[in-house]
Amino acid sequence: MAGRLCFVVLDHAPDEYVDDLVRGIRRFCPAADIYWYDSGPAGAVGRRAPVDVERMECSRPLLYAKVTPFFFDMLEWAADRDYDYVVNVESDMAFINEGFEDFLASAMADNDYLAPRFARKTPNTSRWRPYRSLRPELPDLLDVLGMDYTNEAFSPGQVFTPRYIHTLLDSPWYPRLREFVARNQEPGRSFTLQEVLLPTLVDALGLRGSDYPAHMTAFNRYRPYHAASSVAKAHQRGDVPFVHPVRRDAEHAARRFVRALYDSTTQGKL
Repeated sequence: MAGRLCFVVLDHAPDEYVDDLVRGIRRFCPAADIYWYDSGPAGAVGRRAPVDVERMECSRPLLYAKVTPFFFDMLEWAADRDYDYVVNVESDMAFINEGFEDFLASAMADNDYLAPRFARKTPNTSRWRPYRSLRPELPDLLDVLGMDYTNEAFSPGQVFTPRYIHTLLDSPWYPRLREFVARNQEPGRSFTLQEVLLPTLVDALGLRGSDYPAHMTAFNRYRPYHAASSVAKAHQRGDVPFVHPVRRDAEHAARRFVRALYDSTTQGKL
């Protein structure tokens, strides 16, 4: 049985591409709730919220590649709500098929956390950029967590359950971890910390974590941007709920394909 699902989109200035994301979620996950975490400058003139999407009160300005505080704000916010799954989404994601709720009901039966490209024990010699940039801060982080290794994952589409959330917030070292994350905002500190920290917390907290199935992971990557043929292939499979990244360009063929798909299934309505 599908549980209560909440998507949270992180964006500093919602635009037509966030609207596309919302359209896709409304079409293919109609029972889900959607919230917007506003990471843009406070008091910016002319910024609008996505259509029919509530702005989270815990929002605050964040810097590019320094968005880890968003995840902790989101998890603290979600702790007081009865969602079974909380998922972070980004404006270059596109939902293209039904079935994500049913997939989660099955996949999360044995997991507390799900993330694309989840892998344990990143090698100490890894040249992966988030890990490489974290090396000067790594001893402090490992001391907080009581670990001697880190895990890794890709950021868009991470799934958090109440067990992950409450176990984290109730951990005795959570205040120290929050302080570490706050220090990470300083100039010269590492970037994309969430891709190391959030999957590592699975083992630090004694939880269960997993990658998405391989056929889904293949369509959720950093680069290259998906071609229209790639998005069409994922849609035709029927078992790929979303793709990433789709270029934020109204004239790009993949973006046109996505919009045509939404127009054919929703008559252009959000």
